Amino acid sequence: MTVKLMHYWTIIPSKVDEYADFIVNKLIPGINGLGIHTVAGWSVLVGSYSEVIVETVSNDLDQLEIALKSTEYRRLKSDLLNFIKHYKTKVLVPLKKEKAYSMDFGEKTIKFNQVWDIITREKDDFKKYRQFVLSEFYPILEEIGVQVAEEWEVLIGEGPRTICEGRVKDVESLIAGLQSSKFRQAKEALKTRVENYESRILSLHIIRHQDNSSEYYEIVDD
Repeated sequence: MTVKLMHYWTIIPSKVDEYADFIVNKLIPGINGLGIHTVAGWSVLVGSYSEVIVETVSNDLDQLEIALKSTEYRRLKSDLLNFIKHYKTKVLVPLKKEKAYSMDFGEKTIKFNQVWDIITREKDDFKKYRQFVLSEFYPILEEIGVQVAEEWEVLIGEGPRTICEGRVKDVESLIAGLQSSKFRQAKEALKTRVENYESRILSLHIIRHQDNSSEYYEIVDD
């Protein structure tokens, strides 16, 4: 089962160049070497939250725990704090569990992430929620061009407990989809089953390149 470790931070403005060098040449290789593979980094375009979100994945919780307890991880985190502020993390586990999590996407990919808490005041609330999102809400997201990459549960960390990770090919198609009556109606129906709803639009900040023999990362210019 894929487990995701999310990192959130804001870059110290006076450390931008040093930050970029550290992220690409030290932090990512170090984290990857611990078995926490870096998927990508994202800048928050729309929505109130940290400036940067970096997603890393591990094969399971045991592997992640071993990595987080290591001396090397603690050293990397300590060095990272020289270049950023407001650092925090979340551990996510998949709710859908219907397919393997894909780390492949295009360089122009935009993320549309929605977060919420599921209302479970009555016995069948969770069952009704699952039926709604799987049979109605997520299919409508796909219709407007938002690929639902995964639905995550926040196992450790603050904020709403459910994250719907959506991917879009470009921001223009996303805006058109969000303006559609079909999406607006679906969102209103969702809000009868969830609370603390928020959404964020993200663009790539750190991108992974891969060819037949190597893998490397680079910071994307804003």
